[in-house]
Amino acid sequence: MNRLAILLFALAPAVAHADKSFNSGNGGSWDCAKDPVVHINAGKSFSLAGACKEVHVNASQLKLTIESVDELQINGSNNAITAGVVNEIHVNGNDNAITYKKAMTGAAPEVHLNGERNAVSGDASAATSKPADKPANKPADKPADKPADNAGSGIDCTKQPSTTINNGRGTYRFTGTCEKISVNGGENKLTIENVQQLTVTGSNNQVDVGGADKIFATGSDNKITYKKGLSSAQPKVSSVGNNNKIDQVK
Repeated sequence: MNRLAILLFALAPAVAHADKSFNSGNGGSWDCAKDPVVHINAGKSFSLAGACKEVHVNASQLKLTIESVDELQINGSNNAITAGVVNEIHVNGNDNAITYKKAMTGAAPEVHLNGERNAVSGDASAATSKPADKPANKPADKPADKPADNAGSGIDCTKQPSTTINNGRGTYRFTGTCEKISVNGGENKLTIENVQQLTVTGSNNQVDVGGADKIFATGSDNKITYKKGLSSAQPKVSSVGNNNKIDQVK
């Protein structure tokens, strides 16, 4: 029996480890030798040691130090990130400051800046910035997301189906049914009649929605209410940030 147990143990497949995720708390440290893929969805200050394969920053207003990372992806806003060695940097949020000491290969890492007012600098020569990748199979006549910079004015979703809000402390009112609304700024107030997908990466926003299909909150301290789903009875709701409240109201 002992020999059989040992044989079965030896033949058993290795158990795959899930990616390391920080979903609450103020911060901490992690050794990428334990798991090289890290998701930071909440917190204030983190330190990552060892060689990380992927680091995904979904939180906002974060201070992060990374010893080494192959691919760094920043979806939140107002983050300060310092990396020792980095190969690729993808910035989808806004107002982020990223510094690095050196690239894994070449004079500088490969940088994709998709957000606004992001700064990437290093001890090596200036980073090479590449434009955002175009979505596959996107119709040529479909307009890109339009930034909403004028607070207080109403937005007709039949004329402007997709909107990105990068500013803060604004008031926005959406009528009709929007395809997508992205809130990257903070301390905004939004009233939305209907939206297929709402994504909030900023912090301290207040959003009141009539109907929605998907609601994603990756920032922190956001308050979101909704009345109903659009294509189903309930929308798909996901909150990976810190202190977000997403509630259904009548």
